[in-house]
Amino acid sequence: MSEKWLWLPDWASDLALWEDDLTEVDASATHEFVPYETMTDSLDDVFKIPGLSRASTVVGWGMGAFVLLMNCKKKPAKQKWILLAPYADFCDDEGDWTVTNLHFMARQMQTTVEPGLNSFAEQFEEEFGEWQDDWMDCAKKMKPDKLAKGIMYLADNKLTSPLNDCQGMEVIYGRMDRAVPPAQTLKLRELLPGVSFKERPKAGHWPPQLLL
Repeated sequence: MSEKWLWLPDWASDLALWEDDLTEVDASATHEFVPYETMTDSLDDVFKIPGLSRASTVVGWGMGAFVLLMNCKKKPAKQKWILLAPYADFCDDEGDWTVTNLHFMARQMQTTVEPGLNSFAEQFEEEFGEWQDDWMDCAKKMKPDKLAKGIMYLADNKLTSPLNDCQGMEVIYGRMDRAVPPAQTLKLRELLPGVSFKERPKAGHWPPQLLL
C-alpha cells in the first residue's frame, strides 16, 4: 500500500498549482491537496478534514503549518509533519503585520478583496520564480468570507507554550523568504524541542523552492 501525503495551503493559496513539481518529493505516494476554503472550515479542529488523520505525511505551508501546530494535540503518533515557513505568531515583531492591520484587512475583504490581496502580493515581488500571477488568479476566485476568516484566525491565535511531543516533525524555511522572515520561523525552536530546522539558502516562500 502506497504512502499518502496530504497538503495544507497557506492563506489564500492553492498548492495544487505546483502539483507536478511537489509530487516528485515522493512519486510513489498518493497526494491530496486540500483547498484553502476547505481548511478554513476546520480551523479549530483540522483533523475534521477527511483523510488527514490517516495520512502518513502531512505538509503544511505557512498558515497550513500554523493550523497544524495549533491542533498538535491530535497528531497521530506515527504521522510525519513537514512544516514549510511556519511561525508561532503571525503578528510578532519579525513580520510585517499587526493584529490591528489584520482586523482591518478582514473587514475590508467583505467589500473589496483586491486591495488586501495586493498587500500580500507585495511581499512576493522580489521572490524568485514566476508564480505570483498564478497565486493572485487563484486567490481572486476564493470567497471573501473565507479569506476574512483566515485573516482573523492569524490575528487572534498564537502558539505560546512548548509542545510536549514533537516526534516526526521537520521545519523547512527559506533564507530569502519575505512573507515569513526566517527570524520569525526560528522563534519556534523554543516551542518545538528536538525538531530539525532546515534552511534553504536560495529559497523564498514558494513551496517548490523549499522542498526541491
